[in-house]
Formats: sequence, structure tokens, C-alpha cells
Amino acid sequence: MTIASAASAQTTPGPNDGDPRLHGAGSSAVQEVVWDEINGLPIAYLPVGSGSGREAFRRITNQLPGQPTWDTVQFAFSETGTSANELSQYNMNVGSYGLKPIQVPKFVLPVALAYNPVYATQDGNQYRFRVNPAFAASTTQINGVNVGGLRLPRAAYCGIFNGTITNWNNAVLQTANGNLSLGDALDTSWSTVGAPIRLVGRMDRSGTTDIFTRAMKAHCDAILTEPINKYDTNAEVLPYARVAGAADFSSVRADTPYSLSSTAPVAGTTNMIGNQWYDVSTNSTPSVPGGLASNPQPGANGTGLFLMADGSSRVAAAIAAAPDIGTTRVVNGKVGYIGADFIVNAVSGNPNLHAAALNRPSAPGTWHLPSAAAATANLNPVLPPESSSTGSFFNFGTDVRDGITMARANPLSWYKVLSSMPAAHTGYPITGTSQMLLHTCYKPTNYPSIRKWLELNIGIPDDRFINATTGLMAQSNIGALPTPWRNAVNQTFILNSNQMSNGQRLGNLDLWMEAAGPTPDHCNVSTLPGETQPGM
Repeated sequence: MTIASAASAQTTPGPNDGDPRLHGAGSSAVQEVVWDEINGLPIAYLPVGSGSGREAFRRITNQLPGQPTWDTVQFAFSETGTSANELSQYNMNVGSYGLKPIQVPKFVLPVALAYNPVYATQDGNQYRFRVNPAFAASTTQINGVNVGGLRLPRAAYCGIFNGTITNWNNAVLQTANGNLSLGDALDTSWSTVGAPIRLVGRMDRSGTTDIFTRAMKAHCDAILTEPINKYDTNAEVLPYARVAGAADFSSVRADTPYSLSSTAPVAGTTNMIGNQWYDVSTNSTPSVPGGLASNPQPGANGTGLFLMADGSSRVAAAIAAAPDIGTTRVVNGKVGYIGADFIVNAVSGNPNLHAAALNRPSAPGTWHLPSAAAATANLNPVLPPESSSTGSFFNFGTDVRDGITMARANPLSWYKVLSSMPAAHTGYPITGTSQMLLHTCYKPTNYPSIRKWLELNIGIPDDRFINATTGLMAQSNIGALPTPWRNAVNQTFILNSNQMSNGQRLGNLDLWMEAAGPTPDHCNVSTLPGETQPGM
């Protein structure tokens, strides 16, 4: 059920850069759930990647290829939080017209380790990964739908995504799955040849990559000692060595960070990037100059190098593609990280994308699938900035975590408080949030739709989006914000709240969104170039 079905007589948005729609850009990880939510509304969303979405948000000149009339966006999505430097650019560009930025988690996003259940074909037969039939349905199904459930303990996925476990017949994987072979019962070559593990990653600056690399850094340092963990930090870019002779993908995507000319931070400098990419138009894997091949030779193990794909939809297509290496026995074996709204059970999921079940060292017998409930459980222990246990305004000016003062008035704090999520002891372990970037002041014609959309995602006036069973988000494997977060978002960004803390009235911080007009409370803003109304 979309916003369009809500009982409200909305004004038509815009005009925004000459177009009567709200404009948004950013994360491709949540593109499916965003499109489902806005279906039927005058809202356009471009899944250009988190980095490009944040860039469009902080500028008033066109940053979006294929949309020459878009100079501004009314919202953006990013799994990576905006930075102090990016906020300075916003204040210089957009802020000069009187607008202020908002950064708030909107979706709790589990990142699936997704694989194709068909790992090979031979003589007209499909060979499928075998999931132990003794495993409980809770570890192989989401909402009653089989989503796979091959078990990958931390040592296994750290080895796979560091390139040290390169074949699906590895004994570590068999042991993790109840000592049952992962190979199809009809596959007589499994014990000797198996199937190569082929890594698939994002070619663009990706917030999904940021969540994934943050988890790999946090989870794998203690497990991999020799060879060492290749993930030195979290970043929107996988481990990549920008040295002479490295693979350079700028001929495929001009703004790719996998280029010798890019300065985008990387998750590590020990290279994990191969020189091939998935071309969805030809269902092929052409190469770029430099580097080594991502694809293995027929009969060989995986290379431990990522095959690149531009955006989440192409990552999904690459993994879901039919086996393509070999002649008689043709293998696939791809596995990649992707927002869980792309896997088989989701509203707009791909039937050829299954997900691994993951556990935690603290509870090795408990296995989690990337479901909405398991994602929300990961965020539950974390409180919003300056909040009580219920999300009420609290500890104004005195909320210090890890030596950093968190403040509701600081957009950076709404992301920084999430830093403990990878180390959480509950829920699905590779989870982050998708931040919605908004403005405090909107045109009178834009404000009603933006407010209504945000309200529905925190359960106002009903739970059509956030119901744990029937809600659109749950059906897309996207977690809803826990109750304290929903309360904090409502009181901070939607209402002119009377809540008090240490002598400060929350509403007087002027963080709540408002329609610009003749007599605003705090939206005394100018009209942007080319527009006819003040506000965004």
C-alpha cells in the first residue's frame, strides 16, 4: 500500500526545476522499497548510488546524468552518513538561501550475502546448492518463503570475502552446514571440482558497500591473522590499490571510484578488484584495462577478486544470471552483498537470489536471515541523540558517547550514534540504516507530500508501512525504526515539540520541517535560482 492510497488531499508538488514532481536520488540498495512506497505518486527517484545522491543533495547545479533539468533534489537516500565536509558544501550552496539539512535514519537495512541457488548446469540438469533439510524453517524461510539459508559462520564469510575460501566445496562450509555436502546429490564432480566462489561488488560509490565493509572490518580482524583482514576501515569503496597497472573502470562509469584518477577513500589498499564487470545488456563480463581477471578458468577455484557491477540492480542481475563458465559442466558460483529487498521473498525480489544465514560468535547456534525483524533487532540497543529510553528529548548538551558529544541539532550525530551496530549482539549482523536527507524548509506545494511520507514510515496515522508482518517494509525485508527512534523523529523533525531537556525546548531548535510562506516560524528562506517559490 502506497502513500497514494492514504486518505489525504495532497497538493501537487512543485514545480521543481520545471517538473511537477518531487525529485530524489541516491541509494540503489533501497530502490525497490522506495519505488513501492511512492508508486502512483508524483515523486521521481533515481537510484544513482549513495555518493551521487548526497552530491546532488548538497548542490544546486545538475549532478544527475540523464536528468538535465534537475538542479535540485527534495530528498536523497544514503547508507553512508554525510560528512562535515559535505555539510560545509551544503551550507555554502543550498544553505546560502536559508535552508538547513536534516539527516535521519528512515530504513533499517540488512545487507544480504546473496547467491544463486543454481551453481552449475550439465546435460540439461540444473545443479542446486543443498540446504540441510534438518535446519529449522526459521533459518531457511522469511515470511513462509524459502530464501535459501546456506549457513556462513563468521570465519566462513570472512574467508570468502577476503579471497581465502575460493570454492563452495571447502570443508569449512560443509562443516558449518551440519557436515552435509553443499553439492547437488546428482553432481558427481562436486567433491573434486565443486564450484568456484565468484565475488560480486559495486562499481559505484555505494552505501551498501559502506555497511558491508564496516561489518567486515569489525567482524574479521579477530578471525584473520595470517593472511590479515584486507578491510582496514569502512568505506563506500572496496579494498583497491590505485597503482600503475590497476584495473580502471572509468571507461564504464565516469565517476567510478575504481579509477587511478579517483580520490575517494577505500576500505583497504590490498587489492581485491578484478578487471571484469557485468554488462546487463549483453549478459557478459567484459574487461577493462589493467588488473587481473575476476572470472576463473573452467575447472579452477575462484580468483578472490570482485566482478564489478554498476548499482544494486546489476549486482542482482549478475548473481542471478545463468551459469557461464565452462562447456559441458557450466558453473556460476557468484555471491555478493546486496540490500535484502532484492532477495527472493521481497515484494520486488529476484527469484534467483537466495540469502545466507549468519550467526555470531557469542551465540554460534543462533542463525539469522536478513529479515526486517532481525534488522530492527540490531538497532534496538542504540538510542537516538539526546534521548531517553523512550526516545523523548533528554540529556541536552550532555549526551557523550565514545568521547563525542551527540546532539539532535547536529545532522552528523544521527549517523554517528549508529557506530556500535556492527558489534551488536542481537539480530542480523550485517545491518545498517538508510539515511534520508531532507531540508527543513519546503515549498508549500512540496511540504505536505514530504511530511506524509515521513509520517507513514514512523507509523502515522497507521502501520501500513511498519507493521511487523503485513507492512510494506517487512514484506521488503526492510526493518522499521524501533519505537524510541520513531518518537524522536516525530518530535524533532515533524512536530514543533514542547519537550524540554536541561532548560531547552526541543521545538525552539528549529529542526522541524516547515512550509515556507508569508509568516513562517523559522523558514525565512529565499527562492532558489530558476524557481518561483521559496524553499526546496
